[in-house]
Amino acid sequence: MKLICVTSVFIVFAWCNLTLANSNNYRNAEGFINSIPHAKFSESLIAEGDLNSDNLKDLAIAVITVSQEFKRYNQLHVLIRHKSGEYSLAVSSQESLVAGMGCCGLEFMEIKRGSIFIQNNSKTACEIEAATHQFKLYKNSWRLIGLKILNYQHCEDPQLSEVRDFNILTGKIIKSKQLDDDPKKYEHMEFTPREFLLKDYDFFNGFGAPAT
Repeated sequence: MKLICVTSVFIVFAWCNLTLANSNNYRNAEGFINSIPHAKFSESLIAEGDLNSDNLKDLAIAVITVSQEFKRYNQLHVLIRHKSGEYSLAVSSQESLVAGMGCCGLEFMEIKRGSIFIQNNSKTACEIEAATHQFKLYKNSWRLIGLKILNYQHCEDPQLSEVRDFNILTGKIIKSKQLDDDPKKYEHMEFTPREFLLKDYDFFNGFGAPAT
């Protein structure tokens, strides 16, 4: 009887370990999103591409959730694909409240050149701003490496567009301005680089931007 009891305990222990291991693996993006309480699959953005140079297509998923108080939240998740075909969660950003009053709406996301590019737009009566953040696995950390912010003043005459392209790793900025269809004017500037991690990303346009 003692042997039977010990064997039974071993079987239960092994089954529990297998369940715990599998609980962190996902077959696809839909399965991952459905594992998050109050997530809206139809409103979430999904991008696919190789993020760790293993020739397997990983996932970046910007999940929209709605709380019981009807507040809306964004959260960015990175899932790495394994040879088994399943995915495991590598890193998640902050869960950030979706701002109102025209600020920072999630517009677009893609994976290319081993990076995640995620764009948020904000609008006022006379101004449009689009910010594209570039995240990458760099020296074993998921971090921000690039940021491009476009401002367009459409109420002015002539109309002004301005682009600031930040290299977060080197501290270099390329700034361009254009009035209507006139030639663009370029300005090169520098700033002291700082490390901004994906886990701290809050979906706001100014995340990672130095004061210039």
